Amino acid sequence: MLSRRWSGYSRTGTLAGWLLALLYLVHAGLTTALARTDRALPLREELRGWHYVVGTLLFVTALVRLRAWLSERPAPPPGLPASAFAWGRALAFVAFLLMLFAPLLGLLYAWSDDLPVHLGPVTLPALVGRDRALWQATGYFHSGLGFMLVVLNLATLLTAALTSLRFRHGLLSAFPPGHGAFAFLGFSSTVYAFATFRSPEPGPVAVAVFWALAAGWALLAWAVHRNRPPVPRSRTVSPFARGLAAAGAVALLSFGAWGPYGMFRVTPFAAPADVAAVDGVEWHTKPAVTELAIRPADDFERQVEAETFKWCTFCHNMQPGGGQHKVGPNLYNIMGQRAGTVPGFGYSDAMRRARESGLVWTEETLAAYIADPQAWMPGTSMIVSSGPIPDPKVQAAVVNLLKRATAPAD
Repeated sequence: MLSRRWSGYSRTGTLAGWLLALLYLVHAGLTTALARTDRALPLREELRGWHYVVGTLLFVTALVRLRAWLSERPAPPPGLPASAFAWGRALAFVAFLLMLFAPLLGLLYAWSDDLPVHLGPVTLPALVGRDRALWQATGYFHSGLGFMLVVLNLATLLTAALTSLRFRHGLLSAFPPGHGAFAFLGFSSTVYAFATFRSPEPGPVAVAVFWALAAGWALLAWAVHRNRPPVPRSRTVSPFARGLAAAGAVALLSFGAWGPYGMFRVTPFAAPADVAAVDGVEWHTKPAVTELAIRPADDFERQVEAETFKWCTFCHNMQPGGGQHKVGPNLYNIMGQRAGTVPGFGYSDAMRRARESGLVWTEETLAAYIADPQAWMPGTSMIVSSGPIPDPKVQAAVVNLLKRATAPAD
């Protein structure tokens, strides 16, 4: 642990830093579980409530940490260059700021989608009403803050790997108290989230491998420095070093802000609707196909639903009255409809061209589309969250699930 004699960090700042690490881990776990829980289950609403509670605690703790930050005058620990020290502080400071702004964006995102925000038994009054433009903007940047944190955490871990091997200062001493744990636990949750995108089984193994690699690197750094005294270095951080560190942090934030577009092809700007929605009806009210052949579910289809189809509901509503469009249009009654004609949704230029060419959504065209959207319709904003689906058997299962989910009830 850092010696208070030279660290310059306050007791309040130290405790808040470590509490942020713990709360961030809990919040990341809730976020992962929330994204993987069926929207129709009561558990999802319970998870949303806890998500808001822990997000509020993160906001308050970040506020306390930043207030303590203003009165602290820390100096680099012995052996750590002032430039590396400034870089570590810049990474931590930006992470604290993101913890401050993320809950505010989350509230606006929920309210603009007409979702209740409850902290335990208390439901907060909505300060804004349903607004698609606000929902899309706040949703993009709320997601973008998550990407920014992933980038910052990765930069922190790589920095710690370098400083521990060269200067004997790693996650516990090259950064403000708690921030090394914040980055390590946060990136562990990211490893788990990516490993469990389809099913939960690979998650613990992936995290164990990551921790084993980290432990191996820590042992290597200890072996390199165990008989070496620290090298005296300047403990004065120059304005140039501070400025360079700040510029580097901004560059990382910019890359993280691009993340939602890079991964999901979404933007913060809502496109104007191609077909006007009458009385707020944002779906096809009349089926284009009077009789749909829907096969009974089997074990293979249930597996596809759990691993692949569940992510379709991340971007699409599929029933009437399901609320405003998400990133993608409402797909109710989609079978047999002409492409790009759902009321109230703004389509990409590629989908508009498909509409003008007369493309109709059939089993065959949908299967070809989900096989690789970008290859089949260059320029489309559609992606398959779980990745392109080249297997015809999986394509058939997804299309059958889509027909069942979007067909009118008997």
